[in-house]
Amino acid sequence: MSIDVPIDTKAQRLGNMINSYVLPIGWLVILTGMFWAGERAMYHKLFYIFLAFPTLLALILQPRLLKPLTSNPLFLAFLVFSAYTLLSIAWSDTENSTGSLVKRPLYIAMLLLSAGIIALRTPAQLEKCTRLASIFAALAAGLSLIYFMFFKMPELDNRLSGYGALYNPLLTAHVFGAFAAFWLGSWFQARNALSPLPIICLAVLGVAIIATGSRTPLVGLAAALGWLMIVGDRRRSMIAIGVVAVGILSLVLIHPEAITQRGVSYRPAIWMESLRQISEHPWLGHGYDSPMTVIIPGMKRTLADPHNIELGVLYAGGILGLALWMTLYGLAMYFSWIYRKQPAVTLAATWLVFGFAAGLTEGSAFMSRPKEHWFLIWLPLAMVYGQSLIHWTRNRAVKS
Repeated sequence: MSIDVPIDTKAQRLGNMINSYVLPIGWLVILTGMFWAGERAMYHKLFYIFLAFPTLLALILQPRLLKPLTSNPLFLAFLVFSAYTLLSIAWSDTENSTGSLVKRPLYIAMLLLSAGIIALRTPAQLEKCTRLASIFAALAAGLSLIYFMFFKMPELDNRLSGYGALYNPLLTAHVFGAFAAFWLGSWFQARNALSPLPIICLAVLGVAIIATGSRTPLVGLAAALGWLMIVGDRRRSMIAIGVVAVGILSLVLIHPEAITQRGVSYRPAIWMESLRQISEHPWLGHGYDSPMTVIIPGMKRTLADPHNIELGVLYAGGILGLALWMTLYGLAMYFSWIYRKQPAVTLAATWLVFGFAAGLTEGSAFMSRPKEHWFLIWLPLAMVYGQSLIHWTRNRAVKS
């Protein structure tokens, strides 16, 4: 005679399975998918199937998770910023449909919530999956370098552009740089300064970044190093400074064109023209997804963004939008500073600092579907959000 299992028990079991297995796998997929997905559309589908839908299902099966997930200050700041961004569509000249634009913050919310669920239910999985993805990224960078050196380097365009879903040197550098920041933080936390894994992975990713010809991740890594020098071990800081000095000197002697051949790439002129356009609607901005055209004398092509994520936010949302954006980052860094003694928090903050600094010289897609810019903005914010849930929940439990 069979015994009927209560529906609540079935739902709970399914929810636990999603929390323990499906979401960690989804997190691993979204971190590594850019390296093995054949094209951008496939990467989007991987996100929907392995992370967005399972996260939504987990919340339906376990509605009690909603309160701790959504009452977190970081998530509330994200909701306020998203609400204002969507409101700005009312005065935007965007050519995309409202329905298409509304989906974008929902995708980001699913990313944040997935990290939050993993952090609350199986916190060790978040760090393990991120570390595995970072190892995979170093392997992918190494293979890309080998292919580049043997088949692409002799060509006129001798910049590593990436393969598959990665096809642009600047965007590829975003992804490599994000994982390089992770390994930089891991090296600072390693017991031994000669620990081979972070050194090897960081070296491979560093060479791959140089091969892309993009200096954006170098700005981000410099900022990440500055953060680690403040919160990390002083001896490691001195070693890192010495290695960086030797690396820069070697690059200047061996291949000085890597630093000098493109100058500042018209960045000051681009930013000044962007600020001029921003001044036309300074307080509320031009509206979310409003098209932008930047014409610089001497440049053969027309640009469609300010090459600065914060200027992109300012252009779309005005001073009010930028204030909400900086509130989100301010809360994230405030939490990271308070809990800087926690290794996982410091690691997540290192990635966050990298992304913010790198975004000062490149990009504008602050709210988009899954793409390379997520490695600068939303993936590190999701990591910090997950850590804040762990420690905020723990402190709340102790106080009660």
